[in-house]
Amino acid sequence: MPDDDANNPEYDEALEEVLKTLRADYLNELPDRLAEMNGHVEKAMSNKENPVEWLKEAHTIAHRLAGTAGSYGFAGLSRAAAELDQYLKKLLKTDEDAGPVANRLNWQTLAELVEGMNKAVPSQQTEL
Repeated sequence: MPDDDANNPEYDEALEEVLKTLRADYLNELPDRLAEMNGHVEKAMSNKENPVEWLKEAHTIAHRLAGTAGSYGFAGLSRAAAELDQYLKKLLKTDEDAGPVANRLNWQTLAELVEGMNKAVPSQQTEL
């Protein structure tokens, strides 16, 4: 009968180490991704007459973080990023009757969602 890796403790330990390394790498890159997203939101807020391009960039990052954070086991960050993702998706959806994005955007809601996402960032020490 062939050796089944799924029941091999050494395989499990090696897999756990690989996952731990991947999670650590993800956490190391996370501040840069968040800083980039926060920068896009700040630029949108400082240019309220034409925030669409900055918000699209922020949306792309939030969308990616919603998926990747969950994949790496960071459920809180994934949920917070998904909330921001959905808010921006709805906001940026083309709707001729709704008027310009700046007229539909609730800046306070946006700021709260971004803050919630930033607070949900796991620390290296507690999450690995």
